[in-house]
Amino acid sequence: MNQTAPASQTTSYSSLSDELSHRVISQYSISTDLSSELRVATLAYFSLQQEFNRISKAIKTGATPEIERISPLLQALVESIIRNPAAGVWLARLKSKSSYAHRHCISCAILCTVMGRQLGLDIESMFKLSLAGLFMDNGKLLLPDSLMRKTESLTDEEVLETHQHIQLGLKSVRKAGLPEEVLQTIRSHHERFDGSGYPSQLAGTDIPLYARIASIVDCYDAMTSPRYYATPIPHSEAIMKLAGWRKSLFQKELVDTFIQAIGLYPPGSLVELTSGEVAVVSDFRVGMGRKPELTVILDANKKRLVRKKVLKLSGKEGNIDIAKNLPPDAYDLDPEALF
Repeated sequence: MNQTAPASQTTSYSSLSDELSHRVISQYSISTDLSSELRVATLAYFSLQQEFNRISKAIKTGATPEIERISPLLQALVESIIRNPAAGVWLARLKSKSSYAHRHCISCAILCTVMGRQLGLDIESMFKLSLAGLFMDNGKLLLPDSLMRKTESLTDEEVLETHQHIQLGLKSVRKAGLPEEVLQTIRSHHERFDGSGYPSQLAGTDIPLYARIASIVDCYDAMTSPRYYATPIPHSEAIMKLAGWRKSLFQKELVDTFIQAIGLYPPGSLVELTSGEVAVVSDFRVGMGRKPELTVILDANKKRLVRKKVLKLSGKEGNIDIAKNLPPDAYDLDPEALF
């Protein structure tokens, strides 16, 4: 239930370049190939998932999460993203309705870091962004399962109840020693650039930078994930929605940064070709545009190929091109079996 900002409220608006001018900005280059980086990132990803499951149990029992146990795993993911963000983006797109809460948190940690890399932030800042993405929704672990698993539209009262996850989340980590930027993100990732968010109806750059980044990531990952009350939408549709919300719900420069960071066809996404075949995007680099590397997994009749085939679109394949993006669960494919 959104509220508009009070007319008397003074809102700050600074350009993103001005905000970043006091920071040391780096230009990162890709230093590893996707296949080798994916092996390293996958180990860090599933180790992080296992540790986050343990932390989630601690939060549910009221215990203080031990951040020091998860820090080296997050650090490994950050370093992987610096080397080649495509591996992290692929892993962030692993979707499962049954484990949405945990997968969503880890995906947000990855995508926040990918945005930080695109902005040229230093490694310490990216680590804090990854922590912010990981913990911003931890309060939802303390909401009733019946509410989080509801398949029908929420009532106004239930919507207000879900808003409580912010205060619940802050309370659950108050003794964990998280950096102030992470606490700000937990508090403000549902604020919106036009002042229509919650809980404080902040607007513009009064919303902390990490929270503005996290809000875009949170929205994108939710839209493209299978949830109890919604089916996932294709990447291209989610990008179109984000683009339409520039200058209103989200800061234009940060939406543009997000789109640049993950591309039109992010690694791990499913696409249907003009031939009728189905492929997974198996590599992406900035500048590839509409010509990513593909691995074809279903034939034109949507039957699994005995041997996958790699297809590098270059304009020389006759009429073969990408026809459309597909949702991650299209044709009952298991995303985890695709890499």
